[in-house]
Amino acid sequence: MPSKNQFFGINKFPMDWGLIIMPISMSRIATGQSAQKCIEFVLSLNEKIVEPKVGLNFVYSDFLYLSSDEKASDLKELFMIETIKHKNAMQKLIKKNPRNLQIQQAFTYQTWNDLYINTKDFDGNLRAIRKFYKEDAGFKKYIEEDIAHHGRKVTENQINFFIEEHLMMYLLLYKQVNLRNEFVTGREEWIIEVYPGMPPKALIYLFQKNPFRFETNNPYLGQFNLEDSKFYEFNRFDLDTWEYK
Repeated sequence: MPSKNQFFGINKFPMDWGLIIMPISMSRIATGQSAQKCIEFVLSLNEKIVEPKVGLNFVYSDFLYLSSDEKASDLKELFMIETIKHKNAMQKLIKKNPRNLQIQQAFTYQTWNDLYINTKDFDGNLRAIRKFYKEDAGFKKYIEEDIAHHGRKVTENQINFFIEEHLMMYLLLYKQVNLRNEFVTGREEWIIEVYPGMPPKALIYLFQKNPFRFETNNPYLGQFNLEDSKFYEFNRFDLDTWEYK
């Protein structure tokens, strides 16, 4: 069995029905997660699919970014334009690859606030996780380390941003969110998050502590790094010795 802080790639996804979740950061939507970069990621993931039983949901984190000091109306206008442009570009690129990406309805596009109404009690969950942040010194410590690692200031808005982002991924991978996908239609046995980069420490810590005591048969409680093609299983981390690489 691999030791702590050792991670490996995924050769093939399970043959059961599954969903790939690709969160799109609004700060990277025109750069590291542009439509062109995303289609490259999608094609590489497609090689891991054994049976045509997999859907992919793009999740745009637009509403999350309202945890900001910037004017909400300005952000709304910017994110509306960027999200529509990205989705339209993705659809064109997917259609240009019919040989590899034959099932067009396997791709779904969701915005962040769409996830709110597809969670049984997101508001209650958010209140609970904010309470956890106030009471758990480890979670608070790692939130602040993550903020510093990304070169940002520790502000109330930035803390709320990370708390909500981590909560949503916690709920998604534990199958607490009703993810709509026209092709999979609720049959998913497994869900995996894919993202270009390393997972943040506070997210890892949240899964290791599992404050809501969730149980799941999902084998992918972790993050697949699209940059190095490794799966970072959260329970494999030793956060005392791991440093974002």
